[in-house]
Amino acid sequence: MVFRSESATVTPETLAALVKAFLTTERPRRQRLYKYYAGEQGVDKGRVAAGRPNNRLVANYAKYITDVHTGYFLGQMPTFTFAGKRVQERMVRAMEQACLPTLLFEAARDMSICGCGFLLTWLGKDGPRSARLDPCSTFSVVSGIREETVAVVRLQPTEQGGAKGELYQLGACREWEFDGRDVHFSPVRILPLTGLPVACFCNNGSGIGDFEPVCSLLDAYNVLLSGAMDDMQSVANAFLALYGMQGTTREDIDRANQSRVLSLAENGKAEFVVKNLSPDAIQLMQETLVRDLLSITMTPDLGDSAFSGNSSGVALEYKLWGIEQCRGAKQRGFHPGLLLLLEQYADYLSMLGKDVPGQVHVHYHKNLPRDLTRLCENLQTLSGLLSRRTRLELLPFVQDADEELRRLNEEA
Repeated sequence: MVFRSESATVTPETLAALVKAFLTTERPRRQRLYKYYAGEQGVDKGRVAAGRPNNRLVANYAKYITDVHTGYFLGQMPTFTFAGKRVQERMVRAMEQACLPTLLFEAARDMSICGCGFLLTWLGKDGPRSARLDPCSTFSVVSGIREETVAVVRLQPTEQGGAKGELYQLGACREWEFDGRDVHFSPVRILPLTGLPVACFCNNGSGIGDFEPVCSLLDAYNVLLSGAMDDMQSVANAFLALYGMQGTTREDIDRANQSRVLSLAENGKAEFVVKNLSPDAIQLMQETLVRDLLSITMTPDLGDSAFSGNSSGVALEYKLWGIEQCRGAKQRGFHPGLLLLLEQYADYLSMLGKDVPGQVHVHYHKNLPRDLTRLCENLQTLSGLLSRRTRLELLPFVQDADEELRRLNEEA
């Protein structure tokens, strides 16, 4: 859901309408998706007869889908190239001190779960710092034909049925309180920087999570799994039917349980009454549901035999074609927020009297196993076509190509 404002200035009337819409529609949706990720969604089996097994098993494929997509996209953190060695070292050190790699991964995971993620940045005593904002309590406000983010709202519901929180705008922040009808603002607090202090990350153009389109299939799989376990437990609790043994007493049954011997009358018969199970049909249904939910979410099945053994690069790329499309959409939605975050860090470092980068190049890396021996051999064959610096940049274990060239010159 997109929250829009007619102008860049969010009025109390506009904020009241946006908060009400978020609390009634978007917040319950995001909370439901986080329950799926945690494996806490319910299993709706309908009415269960008294005395029957009532297992409620959850196969957490939602977590599998999110972890695979997030790991493939940001399992290896992007690398940044700034202009100047001193600037490079200061920016990298500032990001590491703020635990930015961990926070970026958490934002990417939020994107995969509910479609969006948020990181708040401020100036601490030792430099810029960032923190994750819970998407279940945060939403962004866009305006204009380009739908640019003009504000970010952070809220907390109150016991009276309203809400209170903070409104972050360009260079300003103000607290507010919603009583269920109207919004009341506190005085504006001017921030050190003129930009938006919250970086917003979007999972894709639709703003939906990775496993959200297959929630019904996840529910169906859990119902099937729980029903199959109920049937297996019913077999263990099968009934013993005795034919032609109308005079059997409770003492006779207890004696038979101890001696493991039944004394049947003429033409008498004993057998267990069980429910006929079809393991092949259950397995086929399970495989169908798993194949459908992984295909729709474009998630590779890492347990599939197709991923075992040695595969060529072209074959592996074909198998990962679907998730590669998702990764491209994630990168397009993630990149603007990342640039805003880097700009905030650079501005805060400039306030501390340190040099700041004029331009930054961000390099994203797919988190895939690499055949480094073959890669090095291929780069060596391109020595006449590519410069040494370019070849060093293509090696995943080389963090700083300029530093590596300096070491090579020293050795020479």
